[in-house]
Amino acid sequence: MSVEVSQEKEPRVSEELIKQNTNSSIETHDSKVLEKSFGIRKQELMMDQLDTVFLKAFHFFGIFIGMYVSLVESRVSGIFSSYAASDFRQHSLMSTIRLIQLVIAAASLPVYARLSDNFGRFELFSFSLGLRVVGLIVMSQANSIDKYAGANVLYGAGFAGARILFQISASDASTLRYRVLAIAVVTLPVIITTWSSGEIIDSLLKRHGWSFGIALFAFTTPLACIPFLSSFIYMKWKVRNLPEWKQICQEERNSQVELRAFADAYRAHVELGGSRVLGKISHIWKASTFKAVKMFWQVDIMACFFICAIFGLILVPLTLAGGAQTSWQQASTIVPLVLGFCLIPLFVVWELKWAKIPLIPFPLLRDRGVWAGFAIGIWNVFASGVPGAYAYPVLMVGMNASEVVATRTPQLGSFVSSIVLPILGLVIIKVKRTKGFILFGVCVLFISMGLFLHYRGDNDGLRGKYFRDGLAIAFAIDGFGAGFFMRPVGVSIQACTNHEYMATVTALFASIYNIGAACADCVSGAIWTQRMYPTIVSKMKELDVDTDLAALAFESPYKYIEEHSWGSLPRRAVVLAYADLQRQLCIVGLCLLVPLVAFAFLLRDHKLDSVQSLEDIEDVERGEVAAKRQKGTVIYTNDDDPVFRLCRRIVGRERKTMEKAEE
Repeated sequence: MSVEVSQEKEPRVSEELIKQNTNSSIETHDSKVLEKSFGIRKQELMMDQLDTVFLKAFHFFGIFIGMYVSLVESRVSGIFSSYAASDFRQHSLMSTIRLIQLVIAAASLPVYARLSDNFGRFELFSFSLGLRVVGLIVMSQANSIDKYAGANVLYGAGFAGARILFQISASDASTLRYRVLAIAVVTLPVIITTWSSGEIIDSLLKRHGWSFGIALFAFTTPLACIPFLSSFIYMKWKVRNLPEWKQICQEERNSQVELRAFADAYRAHVELGGSRVLGKISHIWKASTFKAVKMFWQVDIMACFFICAIFGLILVPLTLAGGAQTSWQQASTIVPLVLGFCLIPLFVVWELKWAKIPLIPFPLLRDRGVWAGFAIGIWNVFASGVPGAYAYPVLMVGMNASEVVATRTPQLGSFVSSIVLPILGLVIIKVKRTKGFILFGVCVLFISMGLFLHYRGDNDGLRGKYFRDGLAIAFAIDGFGAGFFMRPVGVSIQACTNHEYMATVTALFASIYNIGAACADCVSGAIWTQRMYPTIVSKMKELDVDTDLAALAFESPYKYIEEHSWGSLPRRAVVLAYADLQRQLCIVGLCLLVPLVAFAFLLRDHKLDSVQSLEDIEDVERGEVAAKRQKGTVIYTNDDDPVFRLCRRIVGRERKTMEKAEE
């Protein structure tokens, strides 16, 4: 992998380390001057020690190995959860527990990002790794569904934190120009896990069982993370004696004036003959209270609480409602949704009025380059998730696919996307722009959705192989298009802000995908739940099939296909019903793709230079020395978008043509 490194032999110091504050480039009254965290300054100094090709390659190798084992672990634990729930005879409850795990994982991502900015990537990654190990051990030894479910939630929070920190660390260690290629390292393991995870799961189940299989990763995962952790340990060892590191640590201590005052008060108390024990207790209490209050404002604990509550109250009922009409009328669905949406304005008021160091600076969110990217994050998963739902039963029941084919075919999208992304990263190194590729990816999605509409909606119940092969091609093209815009959109958002908020916007972008997934589950569930049974009955009547079979076909489709072979009239009736419903789902998905084009046009198209963030370029343009820089920029709007310039040129030509025609 090509990376940019310095040829200097001495430890390098980032140009950003001198900077103390950041502010918004938008000159508005609500643009606050924001103190740069000591954690970010330390992180920049540590990353500057990766000053050879070998060190950077080793760092990314650690990310690759850690992500590979993490993905295998996730798939193994996900499959084994079903076997565990079956042993506990609580399979229906397990689906709810998994949903809560996913919501907690999604809500925890911004929290991990903010905490890692303040306390360090290494520290937070170690914490998340500890959560995963504890969760895996308890899951493997659980003897009831309650213990297993609690451990599963703990494991989900740890896994989500480790995964987002892998991505943030890849971004930390790369410049904007190489950012897409660096993030591709996080997705490359999918190429292997798509084909290897099935064999691993099968081998563990046959030889040992689900309990041993889960416990195995409590040892394997920390072992696989040793290269990644070793890279951080090396960086910490290398910077420990640097004067710049000592300066940052001294500034951090000096910023805690109250702690020194508490220590002086304790010494004065002892010198005046006071009790050492009481004085020490008082000193510890005051110091602990001060640190807790400071951390409350510095980390913005209330914002973290708001995010967790909003995600939980909105995503859980949206997904559990399943689209069934009776479920939407229940208080258990309506009340959490209302509370969740009511918390959003309270969250905004907190961040604008009361938060001293906002978790989310709203001048940043008001910029089209950021909110358009977040909208793409929601809308992309929404559009692709609606027709993508029920892929397994569609292949098994509607296309006569084997279990292996039905499992692997939907994974072709992520497989192809993981191949496309590193190639695209190499191209972006030369082009230094992302918007054109993002628009191209959105256009490819229209093609894949059209193929989905044909191969899933025109099934005749006879040519199973034809429609299976076509659906596989559609998934591959869908992954090809997604590779051009999913990760590049994230990089485009990162380019709109500085290093201080890079981790936060990355985590928010990853979290916001879950909103789109929940909406997709609701829409697809509504159509499937309310329309499938009457459609099956209708198709059975058309083919003169006994409609009493419709109940079994709807409630137990896998048992139904065991009794009715491919090509028989009862089977064809169900296949035609599936095709009719899939046609409706694909049309909905096709319509949902339209806003994606508008959002993609609204993205900014910053030139991705060889800098960590665009604020590094400003010093060169102004002719300033980095040491004199006291403020940085939170949001960048000077992108000089080539796509917009081309559109203006085309519109301008049309206007001139119309004016000449009128004359």
